[in-house]
Amino acid sequence: MTRETGLRGLARAEAALAAILLAITAIGVALLPVTTAPCVRAIVLAVDSASLTGLGEDATIEAAEAVRVFVLEADAPALPETIAGAPAFDEAAVSHLVDVRDVLLPARGLTFVLLVLAVMWAVLRARTADGRRVVGSGLRGAALLLAIGAVLSVLVGTVDFGSFFSWFHSLFFEPGTWTFPENALLIRVFPIAFWVSAGALWGVLVLMSALMLFIVGRRLGFTRGNYGV
Repeated sequence: MTRETGLRGLARAEAALAAILLAITAIGVALLPVTTAPCVRAIVLAVDSASLTGLGEDATIEAAEAVRVFVLEADAPALPETIAGAPAFDEAAVSHLVDVRDVLLPARGLTFVLLVLAVMWAVLRARTADGRRVVGSGLRGAALLLAIGAVLSVLVGTVDFGSFFSWFHSLFFEPGTWTFPENALLIRVFPIAFWVSAGALWGVLVLMSALMLFIVGRRLGFTRGNYGV
């Protein structure tokens, strides 16, 4: 094996690893807008959760916001046991939401770390022509991974969203800890329609990220191939 062949192999390995990490980063970044207060509120209103809770629009939105804050902030206030005199979040619901928080907080932290590392890597490697080629390849690879993942998720979710939803939860939570009776407030505030809408929005944002990565990656390749810089 010649030195040049070895360097090409290392460059391909670097681009492949970068593609995987960039795809993971993009998935995490795309989730951030979906978990904001305006987005959660808009989806709760769109799926008319208030008609399921019977609490009225304002109280339903307040309940949704309380849950959103609880799963995204380590020092969030406790969830109410009753709302307007009706049962709200019992021990089982709170336990599950603690499990959700234990997944989301590290995931958000990892997303920010990977994002910073990705930007630093791209800036440093793009200082040379060969580095730009590796960065461009990594960006295009990440775009391909994201596009394939998003399309497969849409296809599976369309065919049987319930099974997909159950499988997704099984990746992070113990069996029996995330299922609740239909009259549970947590289920009525966040019905299946909410998760379908949130998942669709997340998927759109992932595809937009893939498109952006692909365009930038192609631009880097075009620049090097045509101007030699």
